[in-house]
Order: sequence, then structure tokens, then C-alpha cells
Amino acid sequence: MTFKKFFVSTYGYLTYIFFGYINIMPYPVRWFFLKLVLKKMGCNVLIDYGCYIRYPWKVSIGSNVSFNRGCNIYASMQIKEAEIIIENNVALGPNVTIFGASHDYSSFTLPDIARSIIIKKYAWIGGNSTIHNGVIIGEGAVVGACSVVTKNVPPFTVVAGVPAKEISKRVMTEF
Repeated sequence: MTFKKFFVSTYGYLTYIFFGYINIMPYPVRWFFLKLVLKKMGCNVLIDYGCYIRYPWKVSIGSNVSFNRGCNIYASMQIKEAEIIIENNVALGPNVTIFGASHDYSSFTLPDIARSIIIKKYAWIGGNSTIHNGVIIGEGAVVGACSVVTKNVPPFTVVAGVPAKEISKRVMTEF
């Protein structure tokens, strides 16, 4: 077994154990440990039980952000520049998955590829949605439930579907 395979399998096991313990701890203790392992975590952040963050040192979370139950974030360890940035006042519904890494399917060896994902402030990601690598979700944008986002979402736009397409503009009655 190569060192890389050993490291990946050991890291996966240890991460699974870590998040298993995190899920049974009271919130203040969970918050403390998440603050230690994430690249950045603002104040008033709620990461509900059952959430998983792969390579948390590649994930930045702003203030007033909420992750509902079962959210999964997969950053890339292979591509140094690729990270996941979630700005202030963002809400993620239950079971949202964010894939910061993927594979190049044009090669039989499936080499790793990754690009940063940025979710701008005041965005809302509906439950069971999937965000692919390289996507920027604009300020105030809304992603409808069960959507698959493969392209950038303009600010104050509502998208939905598989793949996600614009269905309307988000009109704000107060700001």
C-alpha cells in the first residue's frame, strides 16, 4: 500500500470518528471543535447534527450561517488553490451537498480536478440540492430544493431543477 492510499484511508477513518463524536456533543463543545478545524468560522454559525465536512481546513464559513441536518461538504485536498467559501447570512437546507472536487472523465485514470465554490451573502440553498465545483452562487440567490447547480447563479436569481435553470428573479420587499 502506498503512503498516499494509507493516508487517505486513515484520514477517512479518523474523520468519520471525529464527526461521530461531534454529533453527540452539546452544541457549545461542537462549535469549539469546529472553530479549531475549519479554515475560518464566523460568529453565530449553526452546523446542525449529522453534517460532515471533508478537509475542513479548506472551508471558510462567515457569520450568521446555518447548515441544516445532513449537509455534506467535500473540499479537495489534491488541488491546493481550490476551497469552499460560504459568506455571511447564508442558509443551507437539509441534506445539501457541496462537491468542491471531482474527476476528469476525459481520462481513463480519472485524475482529480477541483475548483473553488463561493456562496455569496444572503443566499439560500434549498434542501437536497447539490452544488458542483467551480460554481459561484451570487448574492441573495435562491437555489430551489432538489436542484443540481453546475453553473454560476447570478445575484438575486431563483434557480431550480436538474440541471438548475433560472426560474425567476428574487424581488426583495425589505433589505
